[in-house]
Amino acid sequence: MLKKISSFWEMIFGSSDNDAVDLKTRAFKKNGITPAYLLIAEDLKNKKDQVFEAAVYELCVIAKLKPEYQNEIMDILNFYLEKTHSPTNRTEYIKNTLEAFSFDQVIHN
Repeated sequence: MLKKISSFWEMIFGSSDNDAVDLKTRAFKKNGITPAYLLIAEDLKNKKDQVFEAAVYELCVIAKLKPEYQNEIMDILNFYLEKTHSPTNRTEYIKNTLEAFSFDQVIHN
């Protein structure tokens, strides 16, 4: 499982990026366990829209209930929005969900 999460971060940030290493290190050091949001974030790559939408919703719920994870979750969602150059149903879903949860960190492409 640790290898899957590590490859997820490498896919997002690249393996040579020092910031990615720092982000991974911070995430894995929290209470000595892997936070659930990292596992849920893997579903953002799922081809099924229902799985993708459930992942976005759950990430927003976690960010709302656990302020200590909010910045890292927002980074993941905002990165997804940034790497998708043209608006899609998925980018619109993320934006709408972030707005519904009243997060200020919404990126508008």
